Amino acid sequence: MNRVELSAKSGSTGILMGDSFSHLSEQVGRKRLVIITDSNVGKLYRNRLEGYDSIEIGVGERVKTLSTVKTIYERLVEMKVDRSYFIVGMGGGLVTDIAGFSASTFMRGIMFGFIPTTLLAQVDASLGGKNGVNFQGFKNMIGTIKQPEFCLIDFSFLETLSTKQILSGMAEMIKCGAISDKGLFEYIEGNHKDMISLDKSRLEKAVESTIRVKMNFVERDELEGGERMKLNFGHTVGHAIEKVTGIPHGYAVSIGMVAAARLSKTKGLLASGQLDRLEMLLRDIGLPTKIRADYKELIEAISMDKKSAGDSINMVLLSKIGSAAILKIPKEELRETVKEVCV
Repeated sequence: MNRVELSAKSGSTGILMGDSFSHLSEQVGRKRLVIITDSNVGKLYRNRLEGYDSIEIGVGERVKTLSTVKTIYERLVEMKVDRSYFIVGMGGGLVTDIAGFSASTFMRGIMFGFIPTTLLAQVDASLGGKNGVNFQGFKNMIGTIKQPEFCLIDFSFLETLSTKQILSGMAEMIKCGAISDKGLFEYIEGNHKDMISLDKSRLEKAVESTIRVKMNFVERDELEGGERMKLNFGHTVGHAIEKVTGIPHGYAVSIGMVAAARLSKTKGLLASGQLDRLEMLLRDIGLPTKIRADYKELIEAISMDKKSAGDSINMVLLSKIGSAAILKIPKEELRETVKEVCV
């Protein structure tokens, strides 16, 4: 097990890479705990949850709402949970988002930690302190920034994932390489087949590198005032695609990265060869680079993005593999780029 510490203004997170769920009690100490999970995880790991108080929610973006949070509050009250308790979110990104938001707002905040069970959650959603829910169909419109006490990354959970879920997580890993770590990008280029097959050493190395990229951005800019926004590469268009079509997050981000990279080329920032290299890696892995969707619906969804202001929007663009910049882009330019990734 390798422990690294993420230190930010709202708190510190001990990231326990390669640890085991069986060590959960050691992380919580003497505090009583409640595990928040979803019905899929509950079904797969019922034996691991025995002996713990738990709250089980549904699955899918439809449950990532204030209504679900209200239900959790009600259960916590029924269980007589107070500030001496510890909340653990165990599941994918949806669970960690909801559990973190519920814990950071219940009784003005009680301690919480995460056990991410998907690759996407391990490299992205469970790290960085963003906790929240969707509102009126728009992603993460209501939330908090509060770091979990720990993030226990048990790679054995990945063995129950589908290939689609693995690929969804790998999209976020490619994103981190594209914006900040050329070496990580190259490592994925050379080892993606083994990673998809869950080769332990190769996957763990790439996961750790991805986590370190995200840690670097969060520690320098926890509240997303500048540099941390680069982690949104591919997400402006990706979130709109996810909302309109319902495809998995990583798949939507893959297409979003292509849109952002093409816009980068159009604006003279990114060389054609670099764009081709990104698109080739995504295709080789099995991620989509285009989507069958009405681009007008996507533009409407983008207009509700938190980074949108008037006739322009802040976009993360690439200057080369391993380097990104944030530019204010006229929405008309973005509209044309979105057309290119629609079929």
